[in-house]
Amino acid sequence: MRLIKKTIKKIAFSFNKKKPIVKEKLDLFRETGLIHIGNNSDTKNVHVEIRKRIDNKQFLTIGTESVISGSFFFENEKGVISIGDRTFIGGGGKFVSINNISIGNDVLISWGCTFMDNDGHSLIWNERKDDVIEWKKGLDENRVGHYKKWSNVKSLPIVVEDKVWIGFEVVILKGVRIGEGAVIGSRSVVTKDVPKWTIVAGNPAQVIREIPENER
Repeated sequence: MRLIKKTIKKIAFSFNKKKPIVKEKLDLFRETGLIHIGNNSDTKNVHVEIRKRIDNKQFLTIGTESVISGSFFFENEKGVISIGDRTFIGGGGKFVSINNISIGNDVLISWGCTFMDNDGHSLIWNERKDDVIEWKKGLDENRVGHYKKWSNVKSLPIVVEDKVWIGFEVVILKGVRIGEGAVIGSRSVVTKDVPKWTIVAGNPAQVIREIPENER
């Protein structure tokens, strides 16, 4: 019994030891000006990867009184993600930027959502045929994504306006603007702009109905 208790304590200790590493990394990003976190925002479940860093550039901005989880990937030096005040982002989400992802104030984003302001690869085979070799070279040298060529990959900004509610496991693709107060049904794939104060759902997402004045 004593041996079991000691084993459990060791497992718990090693698990808890990992938590400060993430905090230290975020603190380092803050100290170097790569990210900004507003007052009283909860970011303890945030994971950030910046592939190619630039001094004096703010890659990630989080407003005040927000609760943010998920992984934020900046695949090149041009990516920017900004999140407003009093916004919630659930766990398991992935935000991948080589352009710009802007999320407003008072937004609710459920767990498992994906935002990509780019296609990830070129649609032309000759422009993507070396993608795996280049990615593996970066992995082998512990410089993940360093050799990936993004100049052939199409990208457009994503904008989520204030008061939007996005259900779980929604995918938002490049070039989409989600209007103020819109609601996105769970597991939808959003490929085009969403009008203000509408409910959309499906793959691809379609307008279900408009939200009346008395529900806004």
